[in-house]
Amino acid sequence: MAVLHITYQPHMQTDNAAYAGFCNVLKSYQSMRLSKSNWAISTEEPPKDVWQKLKRYIDPHDYVVMLPLDARLLTAQAQKILQWVLARP
Repeated sequence: MAVLHITYQPHMQTDNAAYAGFCNVLKSYQSMRLSKSNWAISTEEPPKDVWQKLKRYIDPHDYVVMLPLDARLLTAQAQKILQWVLARP
């Protein structure tokens, strides 16, 4: 199971329906909102497939970064946090 860290900052002109659609896609996964603009999702899908679902809600002026997280590369504290995220229902 992979964990993706997604940062999304909508442009001020992005409509609320697009933002809600973006959030609904993220909520369709085992997910956790880490802050106003940051999410962690757990998925068996490759990042490319997640991107395909999200991109229809992203305006060209929005800011989006999606990074796979590899627990082997994290500090011990970060690994504990990642395990906590993955354990959430």
